[in-house]
Amino acid sequence: AVRAEITPCFMEQDGKRTDIVVLACTHYPFLVNRMRKTAPWPVDWIDPAGTFKMATGHTDSAATFINCSMDSYLHNGWSMDHHILPAVDLVLPCPPDTAVPLLVDAIETRGGAIKSAWAPADMVEDAPAGADAGLDYRDIADALGAALGERRATITGLPIGWPGSALHFRHPLDFLGSDGGAGIGAGPGIAVGAALALRGGERIPVAILGDGDTLMGISALWTAAKYRIALLVIVANNCSYFNDELHQERVAITRGRPVENRWIGQRLEDPVPDIAALARGFGWQSEAAVTTRAALSAALDAAIKTVAAGSCALVDVHITRGYAEPAVDPGGKSKD
Repeated sequence: AVRAEITPCFMEQDGKRTDIVVLACTHYPFLVNRMRKTAPWPVDWIDPAGTFKMATGHTDSAATFINCSMDSYLHNGWSMDHHILPAVDLVLPCPPDTAVPLLVDAIETRGGAIKSAWAPADMVEDAPAGADAGLDYRDIADALGAALGERRATITGLPIGWPGSALHFRHPLDFLGSDGGAGIGAGPGIAVGAALALRGGERIPVAILGDGDTLMGISALWTAAKYRIALLVIVANNCSYFNDELHQERVAITRGRPVENRWIGQRLEDPVPDIAALARGFGWQSEAAVTTRAALSAALDAAIKTVAAGSCALVDVHITRGYAEPAVDPGGKSKD
């Protein structure tokens, strides 16, 4: 029965076939293992629970969320086994295949351009590019895009606090997502594994990691060098376990303690770890840490050439401390 229900999701056309299926109903996660076993071929199964909060950083929105589903008929059961109720404003109790064509027809009859509730990326203002301004995540994104040019890349991971609008992903392999389990120090190992999976293809694997994550799992770099796994690692280095600084600040506020002490035990200073030297010790190509936009551009240009030639390169980028706020909310309001 499950195979018959999911078969329409699997399509083949012009040598291409379905590779992602979204679990768009709240009870589907309970069946996903059975779906995997009965699927005609392997695909990525995506559970969108929490997707909007991850994208915007909050649950409030001026947009109207519509859930087109028959799930409401399941939500009155005594067992309450319907998983998480979707946070929606309007329920259309019908299958999406029925509702979407009718909605499209209704929109087309209105005429004119339909304004999206999601603000386009160019509405988000960049930070001032003053000569003395410290580097930040957006500088890394801009320099990486310029250095890649027309080359296709796969981002294997991004650090906590990365602004969602800094990079644009248009293909499932453009970004592999987070570790999924908040694994401490998982970034380097995940990057090497992803690069191994991509070896021999046209894409350049790129891992953008925090310095804390990098230092906790840095021995994984030796594996990439040992087995000639081409990989570019960019370390967004704020010389701190900054996520824990923010945690200690929250605890200090709760307990009435001095917030200015949040850095104790978390700053990676005096001395600052020389991550580039550590990478060279594992057999990687890596120069001294960069602190200016010009040096960043030059370092990434050289690193991408190294990786394209089949070797490993690491660029240690010293950035200012802080996390980006979500750039856009569903109401179309820029938050930068």
